[in-house]
Amino acid sequence: MVKADDMVLFVQVVDEGSFSRVAEKLSLTNSVVSKRIARLEENVNAQLLYRTTRKLSLTDAGRTLYNKAKIAKIAFQEAENAITGYGEDMKGNIRITLPVVSANLILSDSIAKFCKKYSQISVDLQITNRLVDLIEEGFDLAIRTAELEDSSLIAKRLIDSQWVICATPDYLKQHGTPQTPEQLQNHECLVYKFDNATNDVWPLYIDGTEQLLTVHGQFHSNHLDAIKRATLNGLGIAFLPQALVYEEMQHNTLTQILQRFTRKKLGMYAVYPKARQPDQKLKLLIAHLQESLHEKQAYYC
Repeated sequence: MVKADDMVLFVQVVDEGSFSRVAEKLSLTNSVVSKRIARLEENVNAQLLYRTTRKLSLTDAGRTLYNKAKIAKIAFQEAENAITGYGEDMKGNIRITLPVVSANLILSDSIAKFCKKYSQISVDLQITNRLVDLIEEGFDLAIRTAELEDSSLIAKRLIDSQWVICATPDYLKQHGTPQTPEQLQNHECLVYKFDNATNDVWPLYIDGTEQLLTVHGQFHSNHLDAIKRATLNGLGIAFLPQALVYEEMQHNTLTQILQRFTRKKLGMYAVYPKARQPDQKLKLLIAHLQESLHEKQAYYC
């Protein structure tokens, strides 16, 4: 008979890619982990893993079982959360993914303060600009700054993020300050590439309507902080989140331009799967993040 906890252990072994790492996390011996996986293979009458000295890989049967067992593991976690997440003593684990800029500016510090306040809640924080599949990869929460299209997700707006066009005073002194959007085409513009797609079209408001202006320049990057660094080095003009350059604008190391033509705002959302309604500890974390962002509202709006 297949034991549910053996299937959960199997998922953990696949996710970690190592018997020893799982054994260490669960305070078990390697031999116990190995015997339980062997017992699972015996009970399902199929080899699930190819084992070499360097890595583990799934057999076809193992891949099929993993995809189903992972859903069961998530369900078990949700059941545990339902019990431990509503008491006065908050307990449990939250897996969260953040984009790099949001993490660096405010949210990593905010999450650390949350953990300090709720010592029995553990947080697994993954910082990446990759668009993570929350359900497939088992995340409880993502922070995203974008228009949301996935109907399997629920989004709670945390704050709006204003974008600004800016350059260094020296660059503008040397090359002139554009007075109209069209004049940007005579300047070096630093282009942000998101998800390998070049965003060389900037949305600007001309005569009261949004128009898409194509810009060009020698520097492209998929990292907003790299765009900021290039701007600070006088390489050109950038279109960046205000929060990222707020302090530089306050200290006049960057100058905002074309303000009356710029209305780009992106909502920042806390996103979680519809199938995984937030328990009390997740609601507390979302509220905590929202409060942290609003304390820095001047950065964003």
